[in-house]
Amino acid sequence: MRLRPWALLSVVLAGTLVTRAEGPRQAPATTDDEKSLRASIAAFALAFNKGDSKALAALFTDDGEALDAEGNAIQGRANLEQHYAGRLAANPGDRLETTLGSISFLAPGVARETGATRVVPANGDPAESGRYSAIHVKRDGAWLIASVREIPSLELGSHEHLKELEWLVGDWVEETDQAVVLTSVAWVDDKNYLLRTFDVRVKGKPALTGSQRIGWDPLTKQIKSWVFDSRGSYGDGLWTRSGNQWLVKASGVRADGRTTSATQILTYVNHDTMRWKSIDRTVGDQISEDIDEIVMVRRPPQPR
Repeated sequence: MRLRPWALLSVVLAGTLVTRAEGPRQAPATTDDEKSLRASIAAFALAFNKGDSKALAALFTDDGEALDAEGNAIQGRANLEQHYAGRLAANPGDRLETTLGSISFLAPGVARETGATRVVPANGDPAESGRYSAIHVKRDGAWLIASVREIPSLELGSHEHLKELEWLVGDWVEETDQAVVLTSVAWVDDKNYLLRTFDVRVKGKPALTGSQRIGWDPLTKQIKSWVFDSRGSYGDGLWTRSGNQWLVKASGVRADGRTTSATQILTYVNHDTMRWKSIDRTVGDQISEDIDEIVMVRRPPQPR
């Protein structure tokens, strides 16, 4: 049996450890417990990203198990090592990114971890996200995974689906001799949406303003955006990821009633740089010219 990419689970590569009350079962944890458990969790991510199936299996108890959302299980270190070896060989170079939800100490030597995962395929396919819950036990002074289980993807919140676009948050600028485009992106509504506002100025004079709301569409199971501008136009778009690019199949209606369509391509260059272009454009029944690629850079903090 080959489990889905969630089997990369039960790891935290970075993030803040949280210990929270869980009712009467909550047990006090020592600083050493927290440190050693954090190290064990981080070791899983490191082993996966190095392609080391033997090291992955060694992080489980002898009878440890990994279960998918339907309850199908891989049990025992030998079987786990075989599973991870096959997974890593079939998809070399895939990288695991994780976000820690919480760690709760239930009893001396027993802890529960929850979190979210994102697997970034090396071949450029869209990343896959998931959630998990894991039980860790302390054996001979070392924390090991006793059980880890996938939480069905249907339970993923909107925010978790949008995490891959979190790098957009902040202020951006694109400036030429003729025009300046100012863009700001922020989390809104309990971080279930990204709100992008834009201000276009041509030769120093206001030309266009508007806003775009980016969220998760549970119907299409895709990231979706809705945009409105100061001229009375509106539209929406469905997002698909390909490596470090996001393709947005956009359609809309201009203020004069003509329909529009385009494919917009947003490319992540680095934390402070992105590229954007628009191709395959139509207005009404006419083909429109492509918009050449522009480069936007993150604006430095403004003096107060």
